[in-house]
Amino acid sequence: MRYHLAKGAPLRWGINFRLHYGWDFGASPGPPLHLAAPDRAALLDADFATLAAAGCRMVRWFVFCDGRNGIRFVGEKPVGLDPCVAPALRVALDAAARHGIAILFVLLDHTFAFRPRGIPGAGMVIQGHGRLLRHPDLFEALVGDVFAPFWALVNNHPNVAGYELLNEPEMVMRRRDHWYDEPSGVGCSAVPEEDQLSFTVMADRLARTRAAVHRATHAQFSIGSMTARWMGRWARLLDPARDLLTFHYYGDEPDFHRVLAERVVPYASRLAVGLSEFYPQGARLVPDGHGGWPDIPAGEFLRAAAAAGLQVAMPWVWRPGPRDPGEVPLAACRAALGELEHNDRHERSPLVPAS
Repeated sequence: MRYHLAKGAPLRWGINFRLHYGWDFGASPGPPLHLAAPDRAALLDADFATLAAAGCRMVRWFVFCDGRNGIRFVGEKPVGLDPCVAPALRVALDAAARHGIAILFVLLDHTFAFRPRGIPGAGMVIQGHGRLLRHPDLFEALVGDVFAPFWALVNNHPNVAGYELLNEPEMVMRRRDHWYDEPSGVGCSAVPEEDQLSFTVMADRLARTRAAVHRATHAQFSIGSMTARWMGRWARLLDPARDLLTFHYYGDEPDFHRVLAERVVPYASRLAVGLSEFYPQGARLVPDGHGGWPDIPAGEFLRAAAAAGLQVAMPWVWRPGPRDPGEVPLAACRAALGELEHNDRHERSPLVPAS
């Protein structure tokens, strides 16, 4: 069975997943944290069993993250995969197959382009790779010598639903003074000015990756926007028959139902569409200039997404860290999914005359 999010299909719920950000698919300082380590493989299997029992059928999983590992470099040029990637990937794919879970791989996080910084005591520098996105030859090397071998290792595994190039591409684009201005705030001060991309360049990088994904794989290509305000900008880059458009909702516009009706529904009739990040129960941390995170129950998010015609909704995040809002309420998600499946069966069942 191949996992594919088709336009018009009923909503499934998934989750943003990690064991350890940045270490799951590569070497780590100290005890190994990559998935091929026996204790990590066992933990992954237990986690997937728990998620599958709760009705979760998809995970969105970051691979190379901020560039801390997984990619071999010669100078600044990416030349291949770290040796840890292949065995870790096999463990991930085997676990997904055992538990009936699809994977949406996010190749890079926007932190990939942040200013470099060291990991204390590890002798490692993370981030600082914005030039690979900006410089066309380095970007071609990234796609051809890193992503293509990764896709070859996946080998069209049926549990891999798709790929994103870059989480929240707007964050690497030229800054606005206010993140929440129309059409949306873009850019982040952590990206050096010389590495901030124009919309034209970012669109080119996404389009090139999309073409490479479709040449090398049977999977979908996805763009995961930081906000529904950019749905129209990204939709034009996608093929309605083969791609997935997703957005994140963290309250940049306060009325979620209105956001769905005005920003999302116009594209849900043409494309497979998903909500790929949201906090289901508020959050502790609020950025400057933001009015506050929404405090919407998980079940309401799922019910609203289904009513808007979305194909997937994925809360943030499995194994939350100190800057995350807390545990995703699995029981509430499972209950809402059961309610939606019951209603769908009821609506589609034939009428039976009363006796």
